[in-house]
Amino acid sequence: MKRRIIEGTSIVGWIAVFALGVLHAQQHPAGHQHPAAQTQAAPSSEAPATIFCPTMKTGQLCSHGTADALALSDAKREAWIAAARRYNQAVDEATKQLQAEAKSLLTPAELAEVERWFAKGLNPQINDLLRASTKRTRE
Repeated sequence: MKRRIIEGTSIVGWIAVFALGVLHAQQHPAGHQHPAAQTQAAPSSEAPATIFCPTMKTGQLCSHGTADALALSDAKREAWIAAARRYNQAVDEATKQLQAEAKSLLTPAELAEVERWFAKGLNPQINDLLRASTKRTRE
């Protein structure tokens, strides 16, 4: 049981590390980007790429949105999308496992709180935070 808790915690940690990495990458001025990324970046008139999928559980990534945000192309893009899908599957499995274990450990009120943490609908708020921090950085 401890191993599964550690695995679940590790997944959540990786989500946080990834989010911080994306945030850090977005904070660098355009002049510090790799030249290839500058030529492939979407025009500013387009809607910003969605990082965390609004239709998925908290912390799950939009595979194509993240590839767009990173301005990936061709084989690198396809490899990233495959990796993001594997990540999402691992997050989903870890979330289900944690919630299953929580049923025997927590009170109904505590369980409801944990389930709220992973509910659909939080990802758009995370995306808004990322966009706001990017906007502040550019100003």
